[in-house]
Amino acid sequence: MNRGIADTRFTVGEIVASGGDLYCLHLKRILPIFLVVYVPINIGLSFIPAADWAETYGDLGPRMHMAIIQLTEFFLGTLATMALAKLMEESLYGHTITWLAALRHAASRWGAAILTGLLAMLIVFGLTLLLIVPGVIWAIYYSFFLFIVALRGLSGKQALDYSRAMVKGQWWPVFTYLLVIQLLAVLAAIVVTAPFEVLPKYRLLNILSNTLSDIVSPLFLTMTIVFFLNNDYLRTWGEPANPPMNDPTGIPPSAET
Repeated sequence: MNRGIADTRFTVGEIVASGGDLYCLHLKRILPIFLVVYVPINIGLSFIPAADWAETYGDLGPRMHMAIIQLTEFFLGTLATMALAKLMEESLYGHTITWLAALRHAASRWGAAILTGLLAMLIVFGLTLLLIVPGVIWAIYYSFFLFIVALRGLSGKQALDYSRAMVKGQWWPVFTYLLVIQLLAVLAAIVVTAPFEVLPKYRLLNILSNTLSDIVSPLFLTMTIVFFLNNDYLRTWGEPANPPMNDPTGIPPSAET
């Protein structure tokens, strides 16, 4: 990447490259965040395997199991995502913060994030009941709300409106970029977990498989954060008078410390 994040709109390739660079530069601070949040989750979920739910509840079991995973991700995984967003933006300004400081910041915004997420889900669910297409459209409109809660001090309808304003007028590019990042994430998850599919279904191996996926997933979250910040800086500053510090690679030298 040879352009700064606040200077011009990134291509999807630049977003992927920038996200990869930032992930590698800050891996030693990213890993503790995701291990602290996800290892306990993975241990807990290992005691309620999907097979047991299917045996107990029949066809409804797998859906109930997936619902528990999604709720756990929503309530606890939110902390890791917001901490990562804080870590990444501070690095672009040349500030170095510890993983613990980033996690504390996320915890301070956790309640706002949960309430905003519930509001977003309620709106999207209501629109989906009317027609599928409006639900999808508004889900993309609200795709940046968590970063806005974490980094812009907004919550509730204000955060959702902020996200919608960012996406409005470029819905298809946002949808396409997010789809590309998500497909890369799914592919990486398949590669990481594939070896465990042929191994015995021991609880420890299941925990290890899920934890490896959680170590890889921040790479693609970082790409999404870069995408959000690129759009937000251009929207806020236009021709920015006070953008984040950037070297020719788009990442400040102090971010490497």
